[in-house]
Amino acid sequence: MFKTFQARIAVFFTALFIAVQVIAFISVRNAILANINGQSRDQLARAARFFETRIDETSATLAGWSTVLASDFGFRQAVATDDRATIVSAVNNLGARMNADRVLLISLDQRVLADTGLATDGAISGNIVAPGTPDDSFPFGDLIESADIDRQAVSFVVMDGRMYQLVIVPILAPVPIAWIAIGAEIDARFVRRLAGDAVSPLQISFAHDNGDGSWEVIATTLPPRQKSALEALLPGIDRNRSPDPRILSVVNEDFATLLSPLPAAAKSGAVAAILQYSLDAALKPFAGMFQLLLVLAGGFLVLTVGGALVISRSVARPIRDLDEAARRIQQGEYSTKVPVTQSDEIGRLSETFNQMMDGIAERELKIEYQSLHDPVTGLPNRVAFERFLTTSIQWAEQGHRALSVFLVQIGRFSEINNTFGHDVGDELIRELGKIFRKIVKQGDLVARHQSNMFALLLPGAGHEHTNPIVQRVLDAIEEPLAVAGNAIDVTAWIGEAVFPEHGMTAKTLLQRADTAIYEAKQSARHYALYDADLDPYKPERLSIMGELRHGIDRGQLKMFYQPKIDIATGKICAAESLVRWIHPTRGMTYPDHFIPLAEQTGNIHKVSRWAIDTVVRQLSAWKNDGLDIKIAVNLSARDLNNRKLPELIADCLAAHAVPASALVLEITESAIMEDPAQTVGVLSALEGMHLTLAIDDYGIGYSSMSYLRRLPVRELKIDKSFVLNLSGSPGDEIIVRSTIELGHNLGLKVTAEGIEDQNSLDRLREFGCDFGQGYLIAKPMAGPDFEAFWRTSVWGPNTPSGDPPQQRRPA
Repeated sequence: MFKTFQARIAVFFTALFIAVQVIAFISVRNAILANINGQSRDQLARAARFFETRIDETSATLAGWSTVLASDFGFRQAVATDDRATIVSAVNNLGARMNADRVLLISLDQRVLADTGLATDGAISGNIVAPGTPDDSFPFGDLIESADIDRQAVSFVVMDGRMYQLVIVPILAPVPIAWIAIGAEIDARFVRRLAGDAVSPLQISFAHDNGDGSWEVIATTLPPRQKSALEALLPGIDRNRSPDPRILSVVNEDFATLLSPLPAAAKSGAVAAILQYSLDAALKPFAGMFQLLLVLAGGFLVLTVGGALVISRSVARPIRDLDEAARRIQQGEYSTKVPVTQSDEIGRLSETFNQMMDGIAERELKIEYQSLHDPVTGLPNRVAFERFLTTSIQWAEQGHRALSVFLVQIGRFSEINNTFGHDVGDELIRELGKIFRKIVKQGDLVARHQSNMFALLLPGAGHEHTNPIVQRVLDAIEEPLAVAGNAIDVTAWIGEAVFPEHGMTAKTLLQRADTAIYEAKQSARHYALYDADLDPYKPERLSIMGELRHGIDRGQLKMFYQPKIDIATGKICAAESLVRWIHPTRGMTYPDHFIPLAEQTGNIHKVSRWAIDTVVRQLSAWKNDGLDIKIAVNLSARDLNNRKLPELIADCLAAHAVPASALVLEITESAIMEDPAQTVGVLSALEGMHLTLAIDDYGIGYSSMSYLRRLPVRELKIDKSFVLNLSGSPGDEIIVRSTIELGHNLGLKVTAEGIEDQNSLDRLREFGCDFGQGYLIAKPMAGPDFEAFWRTSVWGPNTPSGDPPQQRRPA
């Protein structure tokens, strides 16, 4: 969410401040709540003691008056003689004097003889309960029994829907002749009076169990809504006496609640007094303080956010500059420097970063120059020539103009090297390069195409304009050249191809110019213009086009495998698969003769599917036989335009239970550059399957280093043309070493193709090349031969190391 360093700093300081404020606020609130809870416990404890004292006082008062009445001789006489008038007078007088809410006279057989509760004004007025009426029985026999034993019984009872604190004493003469019961009603007046006498503001309620699990609050100081809510809560409360109050939420108001069970008659059910202390009311004095704390916290938060933004911006700006500079370096742009605005560690880091950019730019320019120029002559090399030729073709197409390409092959160059030494041979090549540059005009290009071949490009010139150039070249080498004190006779052959008559691409024009050299060698003039009728490959190609399709269906394709070694260990680590066409009449036919045709006719997809399936089957078989190896398959440019290629490979690997890591896909530079956008998409999908991708024949295509960085490849394979003469060509040595350094700097492994002698292998090991293959190790071979070679050869991973046999490339 917060991707930038600046945002994370600002968020960190803001979050830290909020956390501190929240912790402080919670601590203060908890301290206040703890204090209030302590106060509530103290207040409820004092209130409980006060409540018990008042209940005891009421009980004592009621008991005293009951005893007075029971001891009165006249009253006892009236009871004994059933003098109802005297009984009524005595009971009414007692009720009036002590302001009793209810007075009852009970016979020994527990019948109610008199009850002030029957009168609306609280007095009997001569009305005595008639014996045998339905309600003349006193319901609380357990209290009579207790009073008979203890001469007094005190309890809470519920009669006629009302709650009373009732005291019963016997009327003695001298044995009990009746019972007198006096009760104080627990009603709203009682609880308000009790709450008003308390030392602290309390809510007091009296409730009893209805016997069916529900409770009824008889009297309370709570409002009606809270009374109903309390009745709903009481069944779930533990009614055992506890010294610690519990917290009850009653209609959105929190109360510290102390439930005190009261003595009750059996038929009245459980009776309890509920004392409650409002925590919300206790918190009200602190509401202003909480609001002030929130206002202060909000103000400090605004200041903190502002300060965090200022600090984060000042800290993150130089880091952001470094990040942008790193991205520019990634894109190959080194001119914009990191601004140095500080003298601290970040400032020194910025200066170092600028120095690093200069160093990288200088090294990359040097590597790029070396990769595009011949180290002996300083002329552009084959890569640079083909790149410039491609650009010139595009210009020629836009302007509808022609251009000519010449290849000049120097004869007997190997003989000159062997006779006079490589130094003289290099000096001869330098001298020829100077001569050719003087011959062409400004805007033309001279390059060293191969060790003994120069390439000339004349943009805007058709064949009708090139004859003078050809003649000047031939005239320049007609006389022996003086090189290092030696007069060397030079022979040269010139082949020419013209755009657009002989080809539309750089590769085609160079191939046609190279073909023309063979005709030039038959010409007395030592020059030839490409002639399609004289192309020795044309008849063969035409016949092969129709035969290839049948050859695929008839199983004439065979797969051969060339070992690839880890140069550091000298042991086989992988293999490259190379398809061969076993033609019924032509015999062994190499890929160069039919793969281009397959690409032109569309059969390349069938060839590729066959190759992938064959290699994956071989991997599966070797895996079962204990050969843990990777195999590379060459892909065509047409394969890279097939969006279903990743799916095809994935299905094949899954069908044979072969891991993707065992398969390597090799793609040439030219294949990548035909349609870069489409190619990168397919390569990314393949790389996402954990397949290893390699650039094959690196150094002869058109890919730039900046573009190569964006490709999802893991390996570079140096073209064999740079490796074949590695031990005898300083120019090739520089190119190979630079390419290895370039590949490693890009995080890629590097493989050298065409290793044919031990000196070349030793040089590659010195350069730090990772892998190698060539006739020094082994020629491509069939699967069974490869397996035997793996197990018995000195190059095999499980055989003792030793000096490998010297091998030469067969003619």
